Parts: sequence; structure tokens; C-alpha cells
Amino acid sequence: MRIKKPFKKKMNSVKSIFRILTSLAIILWLLSSCQEKIEYPIEPEIAFQDYLYLLNSDSTIDRGLLILSFTDGDGDIGLVDDVDTLPPYDFNLFIDYYEFREGEWKQLVDPSSGDTINFNGRIPMLTPAGKNKNISGTIEDTLFLNLFSDYDSFRYEVYIKDRALHESNRIVTPILLKP
Repeated sequence: MRIKKPFKKKMNSVKSIFRILTSLAIILWLLSSCQEKIEYPIEPEIAFQDYLYLLNSDSTIDRGLLILSFTDGDGDIGLVDDVDTLPPYDFNLFIDYYEFREGEWKQLVDPSSGDTINFNGRIPMLTPAGKNKNISGTIEDTLFLNLFSDYDSFRYEVYIKDRALHESNRIVTPILLKP
């Protein structure tokens, strides 16, 4: 049995197309698997994103929502509610409150205790599963406004700690005005 040349040409062109498509698929697969792995330092890092005023049920503003972004290279952000309750693991989000008084930023002091006023809080456990522990995300914390103050300008100084007690950078929010 003899194969006619036109049929042989068709077979060669089909093989060529198949080889090209196979090569293209392999190249695309290799390129997609070559994505650069993002690595963060093991110390957490935070950045200010936004501050939003919140209305209560009386349509008055008495709270604000502080929004931060964060990264951590070993993913040990967050505390376990039932376990991490004693110092130094009682808080991992540290927020100091300042008001602009008499030409300078002053941290408020509670007259009854003598302690500075802060809004320290707890970030829940956020460790990712798997080998890659790099983590990034957003932290949102609702803070009450000091409505009894005669001063209208305030700001926060914020930092976080991970479970290894690595301290993040400290950020200062922009000047915020009471509504």
C-alpha cells in the first residue's frame, strides 16, 4: 500500500501544529510556575491606610475605625484567646492616644490612675497553613473618640508585636479632627 503525498503533507502539518501547541503549553506552564516568592522580614511591619468616622444609633459620631496594613515574614501574628492572656502576651496591638494641646502633642493621662490613655488590643491568631508563612493583610480596630475633650486635633501612635515579641515599626497617624 502506497501513501499518497497529499495525505503525508497533511500528517506532517498536523504533527507540526501539535508540536507547536505542546511547546507553547509547556512554556506557559513553566512561566506560570516561575512566579517570584514574596518574602517579608520576620519583624512585623505596619502602615497607616485610613481612619473612618462611625455613626452610632443616634446618628452622632462617637467612634472611629483605624485601618492598618501589615506584613510578617514568619506569620506569627496574633494571640490565642484562651492561652495568651498574661503579659507579655496580653496585648499585641499598641495604640497610644495624643491630643494637640497648647502647641504640642501630649499623651493623655487618666487622672484617677495616673496611667496614660491607650487603646491597646488583641489581634487574633493569623498564622497561615503550609510551608510559606509570609503573611500580609489588613487590621481594623474601632476606637472611641474622646468627646469630653476641649481639643479638636488628635492622632494615634501605633505598633504591633508578634508571638516572638518582635516589635514592628511605629507609625503615627495623620492629624485627625474631632467631628
